[in-house]
Amino acid sequence: MRILVIDDEKVIRDGCQRALADQGYAIEKAESGHEGIERLEQSAYDIVLLDLMMPGLDGLSVLRWIRENRPAIQVIVITGFATVSKAVEAMKEGAFDFVGKPFTPDYIRLVVRRAAERQALQTETARLREERELDHLAIATEQSRLKTIFRCMEGAILVTDPKGIVVLHNPAAIDMLNLETDPVLGKHVSASILDGDAVAMIEEVVRKGVSTTREFVPGAVSRLYLRAHCAPVLAASGKIQGSVTVFEDITTDRKVDQLKSDFVAMVAHELRAPLAAIAQMIYAIRTSGDDAARRQHLLDRIGMRIDEHLQFIENLLSLSRLETGTVVLNLEPLVIDEILRQVVEVVRPRAQGKDITITLQPSASDWTVNADPDQIRVVFTNIIDNAIKYTLPGGNVRISTAGNGCLARIEVADSGIGIREEDLPHIFDRFFRVKGKATRGIAGSGLGLSLAKEVIEAHNGRIDVRSELDRGTTFTISLPLLDPPAE
Repeated sequence: MRILVIDDEKVIRDGCQRALADQGYAIEKAESGHEGIERLEQSAYDIVLLDLMMPGLDGLSVLRWIRENRPAIQVIVITGFATVSKAVEAMKEGAFDFVGKPFTPDYIRLVVRRAAERQALQTETARLREERELDHLAIATEQSRLKTIFRCMEGAILVTDPKGIVVLHNPAAIDMLNLETDPVLGKHVSASILDGDAVAMIEEVVRKGVSTTREFVPGAVSRLYLRAHCAPVLAASGKIQGSVTVFEDITTDRKVDQLKSDFVAMVAHELRAPLAAIAQMIYAIRTSGDDAARRQHLLDRIGMRIDEHLQFIENLLSLSRLETGTVVLNLEPLVIDEILRQVVEVVRPRAQGKDITITLQPSASDWTVNADPDQIRVVFTNIIDNAIKYTLPGGNVRISTAGNGCLARIEVADSGIGIREEDLPHIFDRFFRVKGKATRGIAGSGLGLSLAKEVIEAHNGRIDVRSELDRGTTFTISLPLLDPPAE
């Protein structure tokens, strides 16, 4: 399969190429609509990943050119959340599917794989149509090949005659459609599929000779979400000889859709709360009269809320860039203790404001790692800031460094409220926050630890945690040393 990525953003072009590089596709890139059309005129492609919003010749214009001049190409449009209506318009113009920015590598691979399967099926269908005039021996050979293809296809396939009798199915149909172990061949499709709507769909296709596509929820045809493509089988004379139905498992798609909905709801909640608090404090300032001290106190709280808001957005963007592979790590030799000293000086005022003692215990050696200073600084800041947040006034936070074989080991230990054992496996989950009476008044988005884990793993490191309720928590970060000691 040959894929052309047309997008004016280099990070998206490179991100698509990285996501698909190990999937066996030949991938080329174009940075504008005009360049994309030039490549399409010069070479043959199976799939096009097309950005809708490009300067000059936009994506819809390119899509219309493809539909007119290269109709066999499967087009997947790439769009941002603000241009979903454009994506819908593109689907009406003949696009196969669309992917919203930002997207994960797994999701872009899933959509491209579905497009590739559809392209392969269309190619095979066209080839079979051209070979209908072969003699009986060639037809028999082709039927054998077709059965092999059926056995290897992931989707469930049912072929019926004009009376609805099942004449062929592939092994995937047995599992996906929950068919009985009894042979289904030679029986009416209603004996295999108990859902009346699915049976009526097949009968309608045979009766009217028109293809159709429908979706079925779990519990109807199967335990899965299924999309069914049903088409009539026509003889050379135009007479209907039966039907072919391909059931596609779209359970993952529906789960992704649900995750998107949950994500939007979570982000909306996290953005609404601080904005509402800021609005209330602005109202309080307007009605505070000449009380300058009260106004200053409220302005300080507004500034703190805005900082939390901006940090939440920055963490969210950083996580998105890490997951889509669009972040570039600017690696350089770093002395761990120097970075920690800088971070401790930044967070020390917050610790002093809560009467918390914060100490840095560097090792005797300067441990050097190859890392991105900005990203590592964010990790240390999030971890130490968390320790301060969840430590009661009068407590302490201790940061220490040491070498452990080929690894630099950084420990951040606090005397805080601790974490319940059942919550420990989830603290690196996105948006997860420990719920309880002790944490009710502590602000946070639940993204800091998720971001820290992503960054550390991007540096081939590891982050671990151990905790005891009411006695404190210790985070341990391990990073590969640039010059490990000789054995």
